[in-house]
Amino acid sequence: MLDSTDKILHNRRIWQLIIMISSTYIAIYIPLNIVLELRHGFSLTFFYWLISLVFTIDIFVNYFSPPVDLAHHQDIKEARKNYLRTWFIVDLLAAIPFSFIFAIPALEIIRLLKFARVVQFMGYLRHRALILGDYIVLGFFVFWLILLAHWLACGWIYLRDFTDDTDNVAKYITSLYWVIETLTTVGYGETTPLTNAQYIFAMLIMLVGVGTYGFIIGNVANILSKSNPARTRFFNNIEQLKIFVSYRNIPGHLQKRVSDYFNYIWKKRLGFDESVFLSSLPQGLQNEVAVHLKREILQKIPLFKGVSDEFLKEVSLHMRPIVCVPDEYVFKEDDIGHEMYFIIRGKLEIIMNEKVLSVLTDGDFFGEIALFTDHQKRTATVKSVHYSDLYRLDRELFDEVLKRYPQIAGHIQKIAAERMGSDQNPIKGN
Repeated sequence: MLDSTDKILHNRRIWQLIIMISSTYIAIYIPLNIVLELRHGFSLTFFYWLISLVFTIDIFVNYFSPPVDLAHHQDIKEARKNYLRTWFIVDLLAAIPFSFIFAIPALEIIRLLKFARVVQFMGYLRHRALILGDYIVLGFFVFWLILLAHWLACGWIYLRDFTDDTDNVAKYITSLYWVIETLTTVGYGETTPLTNAQYIFAMLIMLVGVGTYGFIIGNVANILSKSNPARTRFFNNIEQLKIFVSYRNIPGHLQKRVSDYFNYIWKKRLGFDESVFLSSLPQGLQNEVAVHLKREILQKIPLFKGVSDEFLKEVSLHMRPIVCVPDEYVFKEDDIGHEMYFIIRGKLEIIMNEKVLSVLTDGDFFGEIALFTDHQKRTATVKSVHYSDLYRLDRELFDEVLKRYPQIAGHIQKIAAERMGSDQNPIKGN
């Protein structure tokens, strides 16, 4: 369920999408109507007045529910004043049906100022859509290229002398064809300029075409280079491994294990360092993201049942991700324990007296008794069967959290004492 704020934002995004579609419609229709003097049947008249109504409503929407800039401590009153000083004039001019009032179609060009709203919405989408950001930029570029070709085709229709018996569809297709072949720098001279205005217009299109071509090449190359940074890091690590091996006599089986490790990091974890990512965020966001990642695991642990969200936030910030390779020992029997572990993904064996007692998998945890006892020896050996992603919580860091929550500390230590007194479970409490 969305709360009231989320609903408002959701509805506003839908409305912005409607404005974007409406603005795109007039950006196509107005230049075409000016150069071809389209016959206004029922459908064109209906959409003309519908767009005018939508733009009029948009004025009231933007005034009564303007976006509030919390980063600059802007309240609703200040946002309304800011709207009246800036976007109100644009929205007002776009809502006026100039051709109906003054019977001059060329005045409708003023309404294209509304297209600035499309630019604003595109910028919002680009910054919000993190995963598809580069592809959205490329999609917007195609959108602008098509719209630019349409505008230039309308300009060529205006400058070129077509015979009176040429129908509007043929005029438009012929002009659009010439614009596209000129923009893409593949023109073959099928249509040559005749007047000075046409020559100037043609040169302008050629310059735009060169810039467009360069923009396409540059952005496509940029997207491809950033499309898989994990793959890039993987091959960099492999190259470093090759250089290291060439200078050091590393056995073949160790080379394979190192190579397999990098391959796992690339395929399963995408080269992602969770600790580095969290440390780059402000403290508030660190807490929220950390709790989101680890809440489900923490809530499964009997020791942490009934504790406050603030306590869970601090504990989650001290949980460090680690990777265990196949056949790696997390710890061995009789080792002194100083940390507990949570399994994100993987498979680990609990071994005692060289016998496998149990297998732990995703969502399990082990070693929690070590957080509450001094020099407690491990009662079993834990070995990773495959590659395993774990969280590790060190006792020293956990004690720092407990000092700030003395009541919760007493509650947790009481539960831990009961678990140690009732049974020494080598699977969960070692």
